[in-house]
Amino acid sequence: MPTPRTIRVFIASPGDLAVERRAFKDVLEELNDGFAEGAGVVFEPLAWEETLAVMTRRSQGLINQEIDRCDVFVLAMHRRWGQEAPDAKPYSSYTEEEFHRAFDRWHRTGTPTIFVFFKEIDPGQMADPGKQLQQVLDFRRQLEAQRQLIYRPFADVDGFRDVLQRHLKAYVKGELPKADAALEKVILPQHAIEEVQKERAEKEQALAKADHEHNMAESAIARAEAFALEFAERASKAALEGRVEEARQDFAKATDGTANLRVLYLAFEFYERTGDSATAEEMLERWLAISGPDADTADTAAAFGNLGVIYLTRGDLDRAEETFQKALAIDEKLDGQEGMASAYGNLGLIYQTRGELDRSEEMHRKSLAIEEKLGRQEGMAAAYGNLGLIFQARGDLDRAEQMHLKSLAIEEKLGRQEGMANQFGNLGLIFQDRGDLDRAEEMHLKSLAIAEKLGRQEGIAHQYANLGAVAEKRGDLERARELWTKARDLYAKIGMPHKVEKWQEALDGLPKPAAKSKRVTGGGGTLKGKAAKKKGKKKS
Repeated sequence: MPTPRTIRVFIASPGDLAVERRAFKDVLEELNDGFAEGAGVVFEPLAWEETLAVMTRRSQGLINQEIDRCDVFVLAMHRRWGQEAPDAKPYSSYTEEEFHRAFDRWHRTGTPTIFVFFKEIDPGQMADPGKQLQQVLDFRRQLEAQRQLIYRPFADVDGFRDVLQRHLKAYVKGELPKADAALEKVILPQHAIEEVQKERAEKEQALAKADHEHNMAESAIARAEAFALEFAERASKAALEGRVEEARQDFAKATDGTANLRVLYLAFEFYERTGDSATAEEMLERWLAISGPDADTADTAAAFGNLGVIYLTRGDLDRAEETFQKALAIDEKLDGQEGMASAYGNLGLIYQTRGELDRSEEMHRKSLAIEEKLGRQEGMAAAYGNLGLIFQARGDLDRAEQMHLKSLAIEEKLGRQEGMANQFGNLGLIFQDRGDLDRAEEMHLKSLAIAEKLGRQEGIAHQYANLGAVAEKRGDLERARELWTKARDLYAKIGMPHKVEKWQEALDGLPKPAAKSKRVTGGGGTLKGKAAKKKGKKKS
């Protein structure tokens, strides 16, 4: 039996991640007990706890020797930059010195492989960071600007264990994702940005008036609101230009203590679109606290509708259904036709996921009837697309194609790129089911191109998955592996663990000749929250 290859893994982290440091060694031991043995490797943990207790003039020198021999360098950070290092100039902490020692070696030799994992930070802490956290935030922006290394977020110790294990396995298999070389634009709803810009101008006028009249109370209120609106506008611009870390930090300042629903809505859209569903949910919870969770108002209905979208995206169907029903009940009291149509459509998606196709069709037809009554082309396109998914699920591909083509025609007329991407994806699945793989690939590539243009990570992941399924059906298993790996890694990055599990299973099944083809819907259906401007969203 051949001697296993030793993979030396070094972890660097400041003192606020003691729990994760302990988990680091546990993860390596778990991998050695299972995965590593089958892969012909053994993981050796390297960290300051593992360094020999040899008395030297500078113990950091021993640590540096470990860095110089490691194969994988893991940097984990949260809120602290690290212990000050007066003897490590020009570096301001030993953690920074350790990172740059590994980074410089990587630049020279191509090794070690470097992973940087950031524990998620509450926006309130990010808004007023202090010296240590500000250094961490600046470092995150630097990594994003350089786009040379893999860096990923994690929520808690379980998230750390998962992201570490997944990347070490990918390292051994040669399936690591490349560092993000392209800017990841995050395009936020234009109407919401325009409303923020308009209100900011109004608040600045109110501030000037209050200052002129020496009204200190009104001046303080107007100044605080203008500040929040200004940072929300700045964050939106940074997101559009691919400076996501800057946008995240500006949104933290914008939302710190604000009661402005326009700011909270825009922040919700940003966090939801970047895969930070926990913070997106926090924005909606604050929205609900302001509008009143028991109030029969359009604002409250909108918040419930958008919360339902988050739960549905996570796969929490029962909670999503409960929340959509709350939104529907309020909209029915208010005769809010647009909100009712959204709630019916979203309930239809829940029933479809559960396999209750007749009940799902009933909901989508109710939604379509309202949208036709209102003459809302956008809503009609969504309803047609969702009905197409029902017919696909039943195997009625001709009627499904008819519905998706109707939806696509409206989306093209309106110039709605996101809706077009969804329908191209869904048409691709129909052609795939018919065995017309060339047309299926054509549709999925069209969908992918639009998703990449819009920076919609979830849509990109869907189309990688679908293109992988086409490649598998053609027998091109290496291409399928490449695409499914990309899909899995993107789903992990945007926080969709149920999708990660699905595509990992698909990857694990590839060597089997009779492996079953996997697929997802072209846009995951059409999730619709409240469509009113500052009050909610529609997600196709």
